[in-house]
Amino acid sequence: MIPLKQIALVATATFFFIGCKPTSFPNLIQYANPLIGTYISESPSGKKHNEGTEAYSQTIPAVSAPFGMTQWTPQTAGDTEKKCVAPYYYSAEKIQGFRGTHWLGGSCVQDYGSFTLMPMSGMLRTFAEDRASLFLHENEKSTPASYSVMLERYLIMAEMTGTSRAGFFRFSYAKGGKSFILLTPNSDEGQGYIKVDPEKQEIYGYNPVHRIYQGWGQPAGFAGYFVARFDRKFEAYGCYRKMEEFKGQNEISGQENIGAYMEFTAKDFDVIQVKVGTSFTSIEEARANLDAEIPDWNFDNTKAALEEEWNKTLSTIEIKGGSPDDQVKFYTALYHSLLYPRTFNDVSGTYPSFAGNKKTMNVEAGHTYYDDFSMWDTYRAQLPLVSLIAPRQYEDMMKSLVLKAEQGGWLPIFPCWNSYTSAMIGDHCATALGDAYLKGFDINIDSAWIYMRKNAFEIPSEPDYKDGKGRRALSSYLQYGYIPLEDSVKEAFHKNEQVSRTLEYAMTDFVLSGVARKLGKDDDTKILAKRSQNYRYVFDDDVNCVRGRYIDGTWIEPFDAFVRQPYITEGSPMQYMWYVPQDVPGLIGLMGGKDNFRGKLDELFDSGEYWHANEPGHQIPFMYNYIGDYKKTQERVKNILATEYMNSPGGVPGNEDSGQMSAWYVFAAMGFYPVCPGTGEYQLSSPIFNEVTLNLDPAYYPGKKFRLVSSSPELYKPVENVSLNGKPITNYIIRQDDLKKGATLKFK
Repeated sequence: MIPLKQIALVATATFFFIGCKPTSFPNLIQYANPLIGTYISESPSGKKHNEGTEAYSQTIPAVSAPFGMTQWTPQTAGDTEKKCVAPYYYSAEKIQGFRGTHWLGGSCVQDYGSFTLMPMSGMLRTFAEDRASLFLHENEKSTPASYSVMLERYLIMAEMTGTSRAGFFRFSYAKGGKSFILLTPNSDEGQGYIKVDPEKQEIYGYNPVHRIYQGWGQPAGFAGYFVARFDRKFEAYGCYRKMEEFKGQNEISGQENIGAYMEFTAKDFDVIQVKVGTSFTSIEEARANLDAEIPDWNFDNTKAALEEEWNKTLSTIEIKGGSPDDQVKFYTALYHSLLYPRTFNDVSGTYPSFAGNKKTMNVEAGHTYYDDFSMWDTYRAQLPLVSLIAPRQYEDMMKSLVLKAEQGGWLPIFPCWNSYTSAMIGDHCATALGDAYLKGFDINIDSAWIYMRKNAFEIPSEPDYKDGKGRRALSSYLQYGYIPLEDSVKEAFHKNEQVSRTLEYAMTDFVLSGVARKLGKDDDTKILAKRSQNYRYVFDDDVNCVRGRYIDGTWIEPFDAFVRQPYITEGSPMQYMWYVPQDVPGLIGLMGGKDNFRGKLDELFDSGEYWHANEPGHQIPFMYNYIGDYKKTQERVKNILATEYMNSPGGVPGNEDSGQMSAWYVFAAMGFYPVCPGTGEYQLSSPIFNEVTLNLDPAYYPGKKFRLVSSSPELYKPVENVSLNGKPITNYIIRQDDLKKGATLKFK
């Protein structure tokens, strides 16, 4: 182990601490810890309910700009893009390299278009396990803007920072000698390409992308391109395949476990730098992105600029009070909430057309095209949070969904890998677009409504349906008002799950009815409003719960509300029956009134069946408000904040799911939550801080500031009354218009 004193000497110019350079924004990234969520969940509900990869939060210590194209992370899990294998796990003892990744954070999907580089000394080692170096967490420093670690095996201090589309690496050598920097495209299919250009001091290549969840294994029609540029000449170079070295060869492709390297002789305390540009369009665009975003060789300036960008973004929400752990959990959650969806276009505006048609498109000047929407998760809280923190980007995200529909012919269900997928249930691009439109955002509604309505009313052709276009099982839903158990929903990754699908379609139809009403489309409004009541078809009065149902109207036997069922998505009927956010009074009526409703809620929580690690339950703690039990809402919400989230690597309840799990924390810690899309309403709990100030973009929120002030933010001390600009609130709701106008919300 190298002594810490020597580490400091090795990296003389390395540790550019936050705060050394004056900034115009508060130093908030000091509270964001990207290592939270990189280990097995330690939460109570996570330990009880999570299985397999759900036991992990699946986050990575990502270095990137907010919503960046490519993230930079240490790699511990192999040169692979295998499904459900995150690039980094806190429990690992060795680092295998540093990856330019497009991992969908906190999920069980696959990486794509990624590549890995690794510095080493002594001899060339090509396999990830062979070249890996021991590291110590005490010698690891991770922030949203940078990452550094000592590679103990090679006595190399590795640092990285970056921009939206480019990464910057600085490797400091404690000991001189023969040294290498290796690059490998992580193509599990053996379709990668890489080339060395010693004249330009570059290594560049690509890694083709393949679809999953729909069109499994088919090419997605684009690749992850990269150009790595070095700040010194190559003394030697070569390519390799597995353990076979081809010294002096400058190009290799189409085989498994390939890569290229540059060789040089390091001096004691030598430093070498590498810049890497990325693109989804071409090598030329990757090079242009690099030239535009990191034009010089000043690592510290690039790092300081990214720190400033994160501090600016995080300072949209400023908090006062709370414990140190609460502050770390809050800003880490906010950081996790602002990583996805990702920027997909180049600096020039070019991007590959949606759905693999191999065209190159160009986004309108001044706008950004986004992809990787984990939509079943993020429409609930993450995207509504982005609409507050980054409304300009949010508006472009919604317009990106419309562009996908225009290019592919159908509004996608779960658009990832710039492709159609049926990864999860529902029709939530329509939900998100409808919510945005009803809140007053510009989503190109004339075009958007065509595709939102098409998804709700039209059955795709068989080839289109198999390709992931259109609502799953829509024909059954239209015919019966619910999806019967006889329809196995075979053309989907998640098959069956008929009751959950019925519930989620009914909620989306409610949102669409609001859009149709605003557009003056009376017939559609009536039809969709009626369909928003379809949840009633899967509620069995005899068992006081949702339940699987056959075409003839009979209910499945046997029935146990607390046992996971194939007609429920990732859970039990008891966990999913609350998913009627569009008509909670109607659900209360079905359940026999407020007392029965309260009893069922208490039973869910007190039995330990509430599963916070799964998104369909995120609105449940706020549902006590609908029966006037505001104190119980606070009790449940603050208990979750205190027990399900921690300032530790296992401190996220389960799969992070592209920021949704963390966005819940941000909203709940501030004291309000968007229970139902399309209403513009937020249910109140109460803040865990003395004061929360939202510094909002005046172009979208003319009031500029929305403040929440609490005289008793303690976790288990309930608020007795709430006032908005001095006027009492008795229904425990604030509205989007309140946020737009600006106000002070006081909790006493």
